[in-house]
Formats: sequence, C-alpha cells, structure tokens
Amino acid sequence: MRERLRPGDVEVVELAWPEPEVTHDLPQIPGETYAQRLASLRALMDREGLSHVLVYGDREHFANTRWLTGYDPRFEESLVIVGLTGRPRLLVGLEGQYYAAIAQGVDVELYDEFSLQGQPSSGRTLPEILADCGLSVGSRVGLAGTKYRQTPAFAKAGLATDVPYYLVAVLAEVVGRENIRDVTRWFTDSSTGLRIPLTVDEIARNEMINQMVYAGMCAALSALNPGVSEAEISGKLGYDGSIPLSCHIVVSFGENVNLALNSPTNRQLRLGDPLSVAMGVWGANIARTGIAVHSAEEFPPEIADALEKVFVPYFDMLLRWYGALHVGANCGDVYEAVREYMEDPFFGIALNAGHLIRDEEWINAPFVPGSKDVLASGTMIQCDIIVPATPPYPGVHTEDGLVVADADLRAELAGKYPAVWERIQKRRAAMEDLGYKLHEDVLPLCDMQGQVTPFMLSPTKVLSLKK
Repeated sequence: MRERLRPGDVEVVELAWPEPEVTHDLPQIPGETYAQRLASLRALMDREGLSHVLVYGDREHFANTRWLTGYDPRFEESLVIVGLTGRPRLLVGLEGQYYAAIAQGVDVELYDEFSLQGQPSSGRTLPEILADCGLSVGSRVGLAGTKYRQTPAFAKAGLATDVPYYLVAVLAEVVGRENIRDVTRWFTDSSTGLRIPLTVDEIARNEMINQMVYAGMCAALSALNPGVSEAEISGKLGYDGSIPLSCHIVVSFGENVNLALNSPTNRQLRLGDPLSVAMGVWGANIARTGIAVHSAEEFPPEIADALEKVFVPYFDMLLRWYGALHVGANCGDVYEAVREYMEDPFFGIALNAGHLIRDEEWINAPFVPGSKDVLASGTMIQCDIIVPATPPYPGVHTEDGLVVADADLRAELAGKYPAVWERIQKRRAAMEDLGYKLHEDVLPLCDMQGQVTPFMLSPTKVLSLKK
C-alpha cells in the first residue's frame, strides 16, 4: 500500500462541466429480457427442487417485482406466483389493476387484501388463488422479500423472511411451514444474485438517467450563494417526476447537515456553512458536500486546515477505491485498498465502502473486510463513502454511480449505444486527468464523477493530483 497523499501532492483545478445531454426517450426493456429473467429463475428453482417461488413487493420494496415483471406496486402490495411452467400470476390491489397493464409475461389478478385500507372486497381468497396456481400440501415453495437474514440468531429461527406474516401464515396452511424457504438471496446476493448484472439496455438507460440528475445538480450547485434557502436550491434540481425518486432529496445547510437525511427547509445559506446536496432516482444518485466558501482562504478559522485534514485524505481514498475496481475484483480486496481510511477514528466511517445500486438506491454492500464476493460484469456500483462530521471539521461525501463491464459487454454497449459510449470515454479521460487510474472495465455514469468539491460556492473547483 502506498503512503497517504500529502497536501503538496494535490492541487485545486477549475473545470468546465460538460453540457448535460438530457433525453426522456429512454431505452425500454424488451419482452425477451423478461422472458430470459423468468427462465433463469425457473432454472434455479428446478436445480433447488422448488415447485414455486413467490415474490413479494410493496411501494417501498418493489425492485424484485419490477425486475421480474416490469410492474411496481405504487400504492399497494403485490405478489408474483411463479411455477415451473405456465405464465406467472401477478396479484395486485385495486389501485394497481389498471397500471398492471405494463407487466410483462404474467396473468394479472385482483387480490383484495392488497388494496388500501377500507376499499371494497369481493375477490377470491388467497388459498383459492394458490390452489389455482398449483400449490398444495407438500409443494416446496421459495419466498422472496427484500432482505435476506445473515445473523446466526435468524438462522436458528428456521424460516426467516420479511414477507408479511399474514401471507406466510396462509401459505403455511396450504403447503406446510416446513416446505417454505426464504430465497431472497437468489435475487440480491452481491456475486450471484439474479438481479445484479445489468443488460446493455439497462446500462444505457441508467447512463441517460444519470444525465437527468447531473443536469439538476449542475443547476443546483451553480445557484449556491449566501442567502439562498435549502428549499430554493431543491427547486433548482428540476425534478420532473418522470423517473421515481429512490430516496428523499437532500439539501442541507449548516447544522442541518448533521441530520444527514433531512428534507429541505427554509434555512438560508451562510458563508462558511457546511452543506450537502443530493438527489437519487431509479438508476442514478449524485451527491456532493463541502463548505460554502469560494476558496480555502474563506474557511472559518477553526477549520482553516480542512483541506489537508479532511478533503485531501478523502480524495486519496477515492483514488484508491476506484483504482481497485474491475470485473472479477474481490470485494474484500476493494475494502483493503481503503482500509486505513475506513478504520481511521478521525473519519468515523460507519457505512460500508460503497454499495450496489439499481432501481433501489442500495441493493447490497459487499465491500467489507474478508469478503469473498467478486464483481460480475454488468454490476452497477455506487461510490458512497460517507465521512461524518468530526467537530469542528465538516463531513465529506462525494457520490456517483458506475458499471464494471467486461470486453464483450463494452463492445455491445459501444455498438448499440455509441453516444452513451462516447460520453463514458470522455468521463474516463476527465477522471484520469484528475489522477484516477481506472481499469478498462470501469464505466463512469456521471459527468462530475469523482470530483471532490471543498469550495461549494465555486463547485467547479475540484481536487487533482499535481501534474
């Protein structure tokens, strides 16, 4: 491991942000992709000796359902019942039955218990539906929820699932509790999960969605000036609702930064305030933190050395982290590349060193000590290493998304989406100009990727290795 960067190794450079290339004409996921996903799930079911898999979703935990069918339960709950043959059955609530027309390759049925409280009830019972789908005593069934349980206590408990109890209880009556197992890991395991690799269409789609978020971030960061309110900057993000939010918008000034996830208020920005701006939607999340100054000379006296104390070490950590990424990389090795910072008491980092991302903001986080997980081609990763505040010093957070892709996937992307490929190559060159050493597998999705921004009133002034 090389020595830490010293302040003299780093300089401040001023960049020109590329003009956002925003389009709402996004690539769609073709029907054959959904058919392939169903086939891959059924192959796994057959190998594991299961007759059915039931995939639960709700408004917050929609991603497995959407991956499998294209449908997300926007108000209510849902359940996909998959057998080894035939068309899967998608159960939806009253408000979802019309929207469910977007679902791919499934039969849709209204199940009243998934409707909002107080809605009319008249349909079939769950035991009737399950029997119609071929479930009976002795059927071996997998349940997919949102998170799989990893602690020994849950392993001893037998069936550990976050699928609602009322569904589990009915299912147990129909097939026998001993015949139910949790298969959530099948979908979200960092190395082997069915949902982890993106197709070429999904990579292109998420790159274009990143352009939307990037455009909003450019506008918001450019509008930062003393006296502006959090709510005003939030409005500059230009969120138009075309892609659903994956997390709450964050615009925080001063002491509100310490609340981390606080929604924008009318608090006004003051010179020297720490601040944070972040927006995440399905497929993209960009965040920046820094201090409301134009240069280091404007840092408040108590943090006059914040550049060398906080921002330069953080930049060093990002250089190491990005440099460790490639298809087939051991995730434990990625952690080792940044271990001395992750475990530095001054930084006080509590979350893992980055995580996987898709529609939902956080799928899994494999970058932990001793991890044997490896990065598969097509994996989308979020650079999300949050250094909390260590008074009087501010925290720092630079967040962007990327994909690691092997030669075949890169060639497919370049051939099918040349404009996307060209933007990615320009980002790689821009990052390398700042001092990043990227493996050819690394495909940055954001036009401000890896830019550490200490001076938020001059957000295009960023850290770079000295040439």
